[in-house]
Amino acid sequence: MAFWDFLRPLVDQAANIDFATRIVVFLLSAAILGIALMAFRRSKTNKMLFVSLAFLFFAAKWAFKVLDLFISPGEFFNRVAENIFELLILASLFLALFRK
Repeated sequence: MAFWDFLRPLVDQAANIDFATRIVVFLLSAAILGIALMAFRRSKTNKMLFVSLAFLFFAAKWAFKVLDLFISPGEFFNRVAENIFELLILASLFLALFRK
């Protein structure tokens, strides 16, 4: 018995609501993207551009994850592709924080 075995029931419950969770996270990310784009239109600064890009990549990542539910019998949007999107998100947020 491994130390993390107590988490297995939680993982099973999370797997049962995966369909709904993906859709909710996508809708929230799309809403936040819309808010970020409205904020960018008001103040066209580099910081807001990079924050908007970060939310664009985040919404795109979750759009692919939702499409994966309907199109692919497996997972065409695998961990490697997800890692690339997360790298782009982190790079955009990094540039938003540290660029003038």
